[in-house]
Amino acid sequence: MVEKEMHLRVRARRSEVHKVEAMVERVCDNYNIFHSYFGNILFSVTEAFEFAVQQKRDKNQYVDIFFESRPVGLVFKVGLGNRFLEIAAMFQAELDQQLESQELTKEERNTIMIRMLSDEINFDARQELMEMIFYISSINQHLTRERIRILDEYFEKLSVKKTV
Repeated sequence: MVEKEMHLRVRARRSEVHKVEAMVERVCDNYNIFHSYFGNILFSVTEAFEFAVQQKRDKNQYVDIFFESRPVGLVFKVGLGNRFLEIAAMFQAELDQQLESQELTKEERNTIMIRMLSDEINFDARQELMEMIFYISSINQHLTRERIRILDEYFEKLSVKKTV
């Protein structure tokens, strides 16, 4: 059951990211989402937007971003268009294998971050949408500590690889 909805359509230009950020901020303000969880949502949604924008040749194309409030949490969907299959395939790789990889592209690093910061990620092939779910009912200290620990481990592995 969808409680609230919002739709944003922006030109497929990186310079439009401020509109995406404003949408996320508006949603988080409405739900009193605290700063660290707001950061998780903001990073995930803006990076998904970047995925969608990256390969669009025609700058008159648009990217659609949808928000839904559901009983389980906040849901953001980003239309990936012609990059849907490519991005969905990157998310199919095992997280542990990606973390151990010697060479990661920026996009691969960002998929890891999105996976770690979102509570659930789904793909809708029919509509070419990437769906990120953030469980607001589970916002608590335990979840925050666990995410911090995972991110610390990730960044530690990155710094070890650079020094080797």
